[in-house]
Amino acid sequence: MALGSRREWIYPADVKGRFVRARRVVGIVLIAFFAGMPWVTVDGSPAVLLDVGGRRVVLFGAVFTHHDTWALALVSVAAGLGLFFFTSVLGRVWCGWACPQTVWVEWLFRPIERWIEGPAHRRRKRAQGARGWDFWWRRLVKWAAFAGVTAATTFVFMSWFVGARALARGDVGGVEIAFAALLFAFFFFNGAWFREQACHYVCPYARFQGVLMDDHSLVVAYDAARGEPRRRGRHRDGGDCIDCTRCVQVCPSGIDIRDGDQLQCIACAACVDACDDVMVRIGKPRGLVRYTADRDRGRIASGPRRFLRPRAVAYLGLLGVLAALLGVGLAARAPFAVHVTRAPGERMYSALPDGRVANHFSVHVTNRSHREHAFTVRAAPGTEAKAPGTPWRVDWGSEVRMPVFVVAPPADFVAGRLATRIEVVREDGVAVGAPVHLLGPEGGGGLSALAPPEGGGPR
Repeated sequence: MALGSRREWIYPADVKGRFVRARRVVGIVLIAFFAGMPWVTVDGSPAVLLDVGGRRVVLFGAVFTHHDTWALALVSVAAGLGLFFFTSVLGRVWCGWACPQTVWVEWLFRPIERWIEGPAHRRRKRAQGARGWDFWWRRLVKWAAFAGVTAATTFVFMSWFVGARALARGDVGGVEIAFAALLFAFFFFNGAWFREQACHYVCPYARFQGVLMDDHSLVVAYDAARGEPRRRGRHRDGGDCIDCTRCVQVCPSGIDIRDGDQLQCIACAACVDACDDVMVRIGKPRGLVRYTADRDRGRIASGPRRFLRPRAVAYLGLLGVLAALLGVGLAARAPFAVHVTRAPGERMYSALPDGRVANHFSVHVTNRSHREHAFTVRAAPGTEAKAPGTPWRVDWGSEVRMPVFVVAPPADFVAGRLATRIEVVREDGVAVGAPVHLLGPEGGGGLSALAPPEGGGPR
């Protein structure tokens, strides 16, 4: 369908074969994973939770917060490079086999449509004919079924961000409800009407696949050298293609694979199964349409495929570097994060009645584990840390900001500065330190010019 023209509805016919069976298994597994994972817990917490509002991501007991943006950056770049590698080797197999859009439409919406409205030719005839009672009762029942599937999909999608059990209990606010309503409308519109147009006009993957693929990338292609010239009937002179258009009838994108490489093709192999069935019926070998490593319409490569090509090796090398960086970063990652900043609005330092110097800091503690912990503060030898309200109890994946006063003798300061450390200690003894720079009198004197700290400071 060209932009601005009237849409031509696609009614893909049913097809049976090895690739359809394999794709169905993959689709069912992916749907089961998508729907079941939010219910999996680790020590009572969701195994996977993408908490946007709380600015945290939970992955099997590990909690990542906004302090771990480096990991998000590495994973994002690795995902992009992985897509490039996958496309250079396997073409658009992702689109036809594992893309959520394809899995969702092909294995949820289209089966409902076939069950209620019948096979493709009946659906087309009913849509193009007079729209009487038979048309409308089927359409209304179908839309009701679509609404049910969409509601379930919305629940599952939201459960990845809110938590399945919390969502089932109704522990959500107005923002979550409004977002769920928008998702429901979008999902229903996409599954009931937009469908393949999302792949044709919205998804950018189809647009830049040409620069990611080469002559050795896996694609679905028609063997024109064997199939041409096309002739109808069993007993005829010409190629193996009998021009039955079965490959076109089963295509969910509505294209003719015999026209060569096209961006609408999602490499689902429905046309392969359809053509193989026809070839068997007329006594010809299978494979007139097949997965191949050559996009040249006039010939199809029959030799061994070259998986380790320079482009693929380059992608793998970069992926290896990113994986190593991510692994080193995660191995060195502390079980909780500690960030220390000087308290805003305070004087540079304060004098205590005993003559020591106090600096006021704000300590941020982020609990990266999947359970609540208690934390205390200690200072390096020669200094003292006073933390009102300790031990601090921090819920899993949460962050607290608490005041800490670091006290040191004035004689320890050199040119008005003293570099030291404080440590935040978990109740099980695990400690994470952070450097702090104390400000004090020049040359260890001059305290008479300072007022003692006001209420709330250390004594």
